[in-house]
Amino acid sequence: MMKDYSYEILDLLNKYEGNTEAALAGEKSPQCLYAFSLLRENLLEWMEVSKDARVLQIGSDYGACTGLLSGRAKTVVVLDPRDENLEVNRLRHGNRGNVFYVRGDLEQDMANGGWKRYKPEKPKQDGEVEALMAEPFDFVFLSGVWDWYGKERAGEILQTASSFVKPGGILAAAAENETGVRYWMGAQLMETAFLEVEYRGLFEELVKKQGGSFLMYYPVPDYRYPVSIYSDAYLPKPGDVTNISARLDGPGYWFGNEEEAMTRACQNGVFTKFANSFLGVWEKGNL
Repeated sequence: MMKDYSYEILDLLNKYEGNTEAALAGEKSPQCLYAFSLLRENLLEWMEVSKDARVLQIGSDYGACTGLLSGRAKTVVVLDPRDENLEVNRLRHGNRGNVFYVRGDLEQDMANGGWKRYKPEKPKQDGEVEALMAEPFDFVFLSGVWDWYGKERAGEILQTASSFVKPGGILAAAAENETGVRYWMGAQLMETAFLEVEYRGLFEELVKKQGGSFLMYYPVPDYRYPVSIYSDAYLPKPGDVTNISARLDGPGYWFGNEEEAMTRACQNGVFTKFANSFLGVWEKGNL
């Protein structure tokens, strides 16, 4: 599990007066790179988000992709249960009039009406959160939430998240691969990671219950610092995976060459089993 560094990131934003480029130039900590690296946006940069789209981002994730989404969509709602997570995002993107921050848990607070606007620009109004969430979304993105809920609740969470997607809309969620090549080479295993068969099964179950279709994508070197993204529709050929070294938080000790290992995985037709990360993308069918 990656530790939550929200308070450290808040200190950096104050130190550099919100200038993330200056923070990246002045700091070398993994948490600074994770929060502010522009590589983070590559995970979604290729996806089509129309200018009139409504986007729900579940998990603030230091605002890594919020700027990209708010620059394309009409409305972005960021849902997160922790004030400090929302505050990091607000300090980065709060001057954008189309980003709205909501404090609350995806399921628990939805059931008991516990969602609250976080530091709204205008005075709070009755029913404002309900109005924000009432209309279905064109795009729902789950960001860094699996450590909150754990593998045992992943299917339940995806099903709940899917209820916010409008017909024809998209749900996307990224996860670590428990058997990713990085772990065979000595990296520390994240607390919440999935086997390919497990993560694929979550989306197969989503299609079974909700209809629609899904495609599995494989960010390289991983979903946190993606440089290339492959999919079941376009898998890499031997020798294509050459940018694994772009990962910025590798292990202290190396037990082999990841690129050579991935070349052999491609040759043996098992790239999807050893890719470091997954990005599941489900499209809701039209009623």
